[in-house]
Amino acid sequence: MILLIKRSVFKLSNHGFLLVEHLIALSITALLVLLITQLLPLINFYQVDLNQVTQQEISVLRTQLQKEAKRANHFSNTSSQFQIHLANGTVPTYYISNHRLMRQVGGKGGEVALYHCDKLTTTLHHDQSVTLTLHSSNGNQYTIYLSSSLFPLQLTESYETASEELNKENLNETIQDKLDEAQLIEIFQEGLDEE
Repeated sequence: MILLIKRSVFKLSNHGFLLVEHLIALSITALLVLLITQLLPLINFYQVDLNQVTQQEISVLRTQLQKEAKRANHFSNTSSQFQIHLANGTVPTYYISNHRLMRQVGGKGGEVALYHCDKLTTTLHHDQSVTLTLHSSNGNQYTIYLSSSLFPLQLTESYETASEELNKENLNETIQDKLDEAQLIEIFQEGLDEE
């Protein structure tokens, strides 16, 4: 009979290392969950609603419109468009398309001047001053007053043509009244610019 001698061989097991690995992974996961739960309030605090018009966007649009308006000969509007007729012959046109205020120059191209805008209402006081009212998608309303820097000079010229009907003294008083009115409008516009 052959005796089988069993050799005892010790094999190293890696079961202990798996336990340590699981403990490390569990502690890292716990730290990440704790960090995320602490950051969630900060994320909500800094989150911005992208579906509404911001004051900064309105301010940029107001500045662009006022720069164009100061160089304008006159303004005009149709049922769906507002036009600024500049002294150099170009005509920027503003209109609403697909909930956006679009700007087009000379009937070509097009750029978005303001997103989330549903309606543009224009009120022409005369051909050199206008009030624009923008209605945003979330129901807010923004008003922008524009006037041409050529406004007082052209008033003076138009009243000089009427001098045949009025005597010179009444004409000068009327011109002075209109110039005072134009200065008040400029003061009002500067007040709006500061807002």
